[in-house]
Amino acid sequence: MQSISPIRDRIRGCLVGGALGDAVALASEFFSAEDAVRIYGSNPRFKLKPPAPAGYTSMVMDEHRALFDEAGFTDDTDQSLLILMSFLCSGGDTRNGIDALDFAQRLRHWVEFGFRPLDKLAVDVGNTVSVVVNDPDFLNDPLTTAARIWVTGGRKNAANGAVMRTCVIGALFFNKMDQLYKSAITCAATTHADPRCLVSCTIASAIIAALIRDEIHTEDDIKTAIKDAIKPVASRSPQIRPEQLEELEKLVWMDSLADFKLDEVRSIGYTFKCLATGVWALRKGLVAKNTIQTPNAPSLASTFERLITELTMAGGDSDTNAAVAGSMLGALFGHSNLPSEWLQDLNGGEWLLKKADAAAYLILREGEPYDHKTDQDNLVDGGKGDMSKQELDAKWAKVRAIQHRRMFQSTSR
Repeated sequence: MQSISPIRDRIRGCLVGGALGDAVALASEFFSAEDAVRIYGSNPRFKLKPPAPAGYTSMVMDEHRALFDEAGFTDDTDQSLLILMSFLCSGGDTRNGIDALDFAQRLRHWVEFGFRPLDKLAVDVGNTVSVVVNDPDFLNDPLTTAARIWVTGGRKNAANGAVMRTCVIGALFFNKMDQLYKSAITCAATTHADPRCLVSCTIASAIIAALIRDEIHTEDDIKTAIKDAIKPVASRSPQIRPEQLEELEKLVWMDSLADFKLDEVRSIGYTFKCLATGVWALRKGLVAKNTIQTPNAPSLASTFERLITELTMAGGDSDTNAAVAGSMLGALFGHSNLPSEWLQDLNGGEWLLKKADAAAYLILREGEPYDHKTDQDNLVDGGKGDMSKQELDAKWAKVRAIQHRRMFQSTSR
C-alpha cells in the first residue's frame, strides 16, 4: 500500500472531518441545549448508524432528522462539495481560484435537483441561499444579486451559510494564499454579501491552510492567521466596521462553550458564532495534540469525538458549527486520527475520501492519478442530466416515504 504524506492526510482530514461533524451534530440541530440533554443524556456517545449498541445513542428520528440520509451529511457538506467539484472539473487550475459563475451554476442546479453524484436531494436549504439562488438575475451576476438582496434586507443578514461551505477552500489552495482569499470571498459573496460573512470565510480558510502547512502549533499562530485573513476583506467596500471586528475578537477567544449561547434563537445561525466555535474546538484540539505524549493522554480520535459531541450537545445550528469545527480538527489531526467507528458509518464516506484524494493528486501529484476529463461526477449535473418534473416529484415522494417509515420505526421501538 502506498504511503500517505502528512499533507495529504490533513487534506483528507479537512474534507472528511467536516462531513463527520456535520453528520453527527445533525442529532441536535435546532434543539436547545436543555432539550439535547433531555433526549440524549448528559454525556452521550453517538453512533452514526443505528442501532446503537450498549453505551451509545443514535439520533432521534423526528420529522426534521428523518428527512436526511441515514448516517449522512447535510446541505452544509453538499455545498462544500460543489466547490470541490468545481476545483476538480478545472483539473486543479489554481491560477484564478474558484470561478463565481461556475459555482453559481452548480449552486442553482443543486437547489433544484440536489447533489447528483450521490443522488441526494437538497434538503433544508437555508433561507439566504434559497432567496438569492432563485432570483432571476442570479446566474448572470451572482455577486451583484446577492449584494442587492443584502442591501434591500437592511444590511443585517450575516448568516453562517457561507462559512460552512468554504472550509474546503483552505485545503484546495493551502499553498496559494492570493487565490485562497479570492476564492473564499467569491464563494461567500455568491450568496452572502455581508462583510462579516466574507471575513468569516477568509479566516476559516486561512486557518485550515496554515494547519495543512503545519504552521499552527500555538494560539499565537492562530492569531497570526486571523490577522492576515482580515486584510483582504478590510480593503473591500463595504468595509467591515471596527465594532464588528471587536465583536469577532471577543467571540473567537471565548473559553467556555456555554458562553456562546449557541441555542439562542435570535442568533442561532450567526456567522461569527459559527467561526468562533470552530476556533474554540481548534484551540482545545491543539492542547490535546501538544500533550499527546503525556501518560494516559486521550487519543486524537477520542478528542475529535469529544469536541464534536460537546458542540452537538450545545444545540442550535449544531451541524453547521460542527462542520466548521470538524474541518479544522480534521486538518489539525489528519484523516488517520479521525474516529474509526464514525468513519465506518458515514454514508458517502468512501466516495468523499476518493474525491479528497483526487484533489490531493491535482495539488501534490501524489497518490493514484486522477483524470478530471473522465470523471463525470465533477460536471454540474454529475453526468446524469436534469430530472423531469415527474422524476423530481417521484424522488421527493420516495424521500417522504422513507422519512415517515423511519419516524414510525423510531416510535415503535
